[in-house]
Order: sequence, then structure tokens, then C-alpha cells
Amino acid sequence: MATKEQIKRIYGLGAGLGIVGKDKDDMLHELIFSITGKDSVKQLDDSEFKAVQAELINRMKLADPNHLLHNTKSRNKKKEAEEIGCNGMATPEQQRLCWRYCYRLKELDTNPESADVGDRLIGVIGKVLGVTASKKQPFRWIDQEQCSKLIEQLKRYVNSAERRAKRQGEKYAGT
Repeated sequence: MATKEQIKRIYGLGAGLGIVGKDKDDMLHELIFSITGKDSVKQLDDSEFKAVQAELINRMKLADPNHLLHNTKSRNKKKEAEEIGCNGMATPEQQRLCWRYCYRLKELDTNPESADVGDRLIGVIGKVLGVTASKKQPFRWIDQEQCSKLIEQLKRYVNSAERRAKRQGEKYAGT
């Protein structure tokens, strides 16, 4: 059982990241579940608390918008931070490319009742990166390197789907 101080600490770190919602269906609880398999902060034992706390602190370091700009007013540093984009996290361009590939997969899908684009993206993120993503912010915990890997896999999926569609078209044209 987590102590009151530990519970406050987890919620404080979650609030600092902006992942605390009004109920247990928020990104903080999704993160806790992905790490511990438990759906309540109160249920955490000491080792699970430390694991969740370490992950939240690590993500705070990644999410700190000023960590590259501390104690400097240099335009070069600011420009460098902008080029890195989102403090090492997936850039908007990478995210748009992922979405574009997912929409292309949806177009090529022959089953009209298959998963929607958001569910498809979350599934690919989970399969390729092993990251539990939420539908509201699927790229929240994905860095640029992981997103590059995701883009490459989505490209392969699209190429396979296009080849499959081409073969299906040839098969129907030949009959």
C-alpha cells in the first residue's frame, strides 16, 4: 500500500506532466498500469512506487521545454533546440507522416469494418515500439528515434498493402 506522501508525489509528478485527469481514465493511470499492472496509485507497493516515480521523473526531464535553454539567451541555442524539435520527442512532421501512412493503410484496406485510423495507429505503436499509447495523444511518449522506427514500419505496411491491392486488381482483371 502506498503512503499518503507517495500518492501525493505520484499525483504531483503527473500534474507536472499534465497527465492527471478527473478520474482513473487518464494518462497517469494508463502509465501506472503499463508499468505495474495495477490501476490505482493506492495499490502500489514500495518498489512499484519507485518504478513509477522514476519513469515520471524521466519523462519530466524529456518534457522540460527549457532544459536546452537554461542560463543562455543565445539565438543559436534556441535555434538548435527548435531543430531538435519537441525536446527530443517526435516532431510534428514525423507525427503527420505517421498519420498520413495510417490513412493510406485505411484507404487500401479491403475490409470496410476494420479498425479506425486512431486505433490502427495505437496498435502499430504498441506492436512496433512496445509503448502503450492513448488515443488522445498517441505520440506523447515517443521520441524522435522511436518515431523514425515507427515511420519505417508504417512504410513497409503501406508498401505491402499496395502490392496486395495491385495483385488483387490483376486477379480481378484476369477473370
